[in-house]
Amino acid sequence: MTSTLSRPAPAPPQERSPASRSAVAAPWHWAVTGAALLAVLAAATSLNGVVEPWAWLLPTLRTLVPVVLAMAVSRTLRLNSLITALVGVLALVGSLTAQFFPRQSILGLVPGPGSSLELQRLLGQAEETVVSQVAPVLPSAGIFLVICAALGLVAIVVDTFSTSMRMPAASGFALVLVMVSPAIVKPDGVGMFAFVVTVLAFLLLLAVAQWRENRIASGGARASSGFAGRSVIIGAAALAVTVILPLFVPGFNSGAFPQGARLNVWGNATGLNPAVTLGNDLRNPTGFGRITYATNSSTPVYLRAVTLEDFGGRRWEPNQRINDRETGVAELGAELGVPADAPARTTVFTEITTQSYASPWLLSPYAPVGVTNLRGTWAWDPSNLSVLATDGGSTARQEYVVESRSASLTREGLGAIGPSDPDAVPEIFTELPNDTPEIVRTRTEEIAGAFVNPYDKALAIQNYLRGPEFTYSVEAPVDGGYDGSSMDVMARFLESKSGYCVHYAGTMAVMARAAGIPSRVAVGYTPGSPTGGTEAGPEDTELNEFVVDSRNAHAWPELYFEGVGWVQFEPTPSRGVVPGYAQQAFSPVGPRADDSDALNPGGIRDPSGDTDASAEATDEAESPGALGPRDGARPLTGLLALGGIAVLGLLPLLLRGSRTRSRRRAVQLTEGAAGREGAAGIGGAATAAWAETTEIAGDYGYPLEPTDTPRIFAGRLAASAELTAEPVRSLARLRTAYEYEEYAEQGLPAADAAPGRADQGGRPVIVSARPAVAARWQDVDAVTRALRSSSSRATRLRARLFPQSLLNRFTGGRH
Repeated sequence: MTSTLSRPAPAPPQERSPASRSAVAAPWHWAVTGAALLAVLAAATSLNGVVEPWAWLLPTLRTLVPVVLAMAVSRTLRLNSLITALVGVLALVGSLTAQFFPRQSILGLVPGPGSSLELQRLLGQAEETVVSQVAPVLPSAGIFLVICAALGLVAIVVDTFSTSMRMPAASGFALVLVMVSPAIVKPDGVGMFAFVVTVLAFLLLLAVAQWRENRIASGGARASSGFAGRSVIIGAAALAVTVILPLFVPGFNSGAFPQGARLNVWGNATGLNPAVTLGNDLRNPTGFGRITYATNSSTPVYLRAVTLEDFGGRRWEPNQRINDRETGVAELGAELGVPADAPARTTVFTEITTQSYASPWLLSPYAPVGVTNLRGTWAWDPSNLSVLATDGGSTARQEYVVESRSASLTREGLGAIGPSDPDAVPEIFTELPNDTPEIVRTRTEEIAGAFVNPYDKALAIQNYLRGPEFTYSVEAPVDGGYDGSSMDVMARFLESKSGYCVHYAGTMAVMARAAGIPSRVAVGYTPGSPTGGTEAGPEDTELNEFVVDSRNAHAWPELYFEGVGWVQFEPTPSRGVVPGYAQQAFSPVGPRADDSDALNPGGIRDPSGDTDASAEATDEAESPGALGPRDGARPLTGLLALGGIAVLGLLPLLLRGSRTRSRRRAVQLTEGAAGREGAAGIGGAATAAWAETTEIAGDYGYPLEPTDTPRIFAGRLAASAELTAEPVRSLARLRTAYEYEEYAEQGLPAADAAPGRADQGGRPVIVSARPAVAARWQDVDAVTRALRSSSSRATRLRARLFPQSLLNRFTGGRH
């Protein structure tokens, strides 16, 4: 009796219903949600430097984890995407309420009575922080509320696009939005670490989303995809362009990602604290916020906005003293501490046109006695003669006239003044906080301790800071991590001896207090450049016109001398104008505490004493043509760049080699087991061997077509590559093992089986005539060697360094 035995053809795959697809997808959306959370946290690392490093992490985690967890649970319950997003919003509101409005909440999660008022207070606190502090801003509940709310919304968008809408690539726009603010406010932009971490996290999100899609398509079975390999190639190329190209192309480092230029998208407003933008302004090579003024002063005019006198805390900010201000600026009264019998002063008229410059602090020469033609409501402070808008107005588009008094000061007159009475000025001008660094006190004693008179002490400190040990740099504080104002910053500055006007002025003011001299820091503009124009001024005076912009932004110390008042000094090298009375001679004017030592602790100065009389506000030390400390690092940078290019160039080879080694281990571990058990497909070894063979063939120019069956591909490869007998037999064995693993059920096809005994019903029982063909890696090597030997040198090089299989990976499936 003969019987024809054949294996039934596999049933064609059936289209799943939406319900079944949702059921299959359910276990895998958790992985995408987790990747989305990781991507948002990676983008949030760019906030380091906007706020204190990593201070944002715990509040953010307490916000984002409940949000993404709630959305993931709602998907598990098979709620539609709109309801899932709404659940995320509700979870965000609940987490924010629990963190920031616990006393105004209902059950700790629902906003209750008083929540709106507390929200307004926190938002006002955040607004004040933004306009009055320089990055990194101090941690505050208002800032954290804004950060957590923004990141929570971004997390909802990223998770919705990646999981519910299955559009993970589009979620990248939300991640970019997270990095926009750091790119604007940080001097070094987003930063390379945050940029690279965000890119890698985004690529991981794409890979996990594709993995989820493959799981859905294969009903939860193992699926193969080349998406991860393509993501690595794309990511490597993007990083290569971003990291290496700026090193060789001039001007490429002015973009926002990853290195920004602290863009001034909010205009030229300086907010409540004009000191916070000094570093930004000085680092801007083009300048903005043009201001013109015309004056009849015979000496260079500094335009002063406000003074800083409270040196406690981690930020030095102007004290508004709203309750102590006096309204009306047409006539300003006397300043506290300035006696009525002070030295004769010359009347100076200055007409100022602000144009686009906007600030609530009024610019004026010191010391103003009256301001006319000014729009808005303004009030002046008797402690420092600063003028502040009290109606929310600003200096923008103003044209006003300031009448001021300029004192005629001399070295001899100042040198004859003794220490001031402690009660001559408010205590805030003499206080030093308890955390004043020891280096400030010891360095002050070394520099000024030998002098008795305040003037000699002041000159010794000024000349020390202007000495050859110190250099002017707007970049060194950023690179060194001490950009800003605080006692810690002053200590770092004294150690590194490099900074810009904020550091020089603040350090001299602090050292002056340590030497017993009341002090404060003035913020405003250096005299600028003459335009050559003249105007007719009040009382038939002729006014000479000057122009300043952001590059003239400056800070300088003012020290108090009893009987005279507040006196300006200039410790910043290459900036501003040193007044004639502050141009130090070789010997002090007053007596020394130790007359046996006639050396000047302030260092050697130019004998002419006119070192900086003509220095302007342009940053000569930082000009593009000047050589700086960074020039010596360029050869090393070039070597690192070349090394990076080499690594990126070898990356495809390394990735391809890693995949081959993984498959080789899988095949070699199962070769013996396959023979013993009579199954070619143990652990998928045959598929791995066949995948490597087809990908290698594609690398050498013989790709697997989508319509190819294993037999058709093997036949075309043998003919096209002109394989000889042994490689052809190896290819046949690989193809047969793959077919058995992919197509065979528990038994063998009829052609490879023999009839044996019959069962009780008389039907023949199929018994394997021989064991199935096992996959062997030696066959893969044989085919690879044959393809390599028959190819040209260029083809072999391209196959190794630029393998096409990284982009066109074997995907398996039945042909």
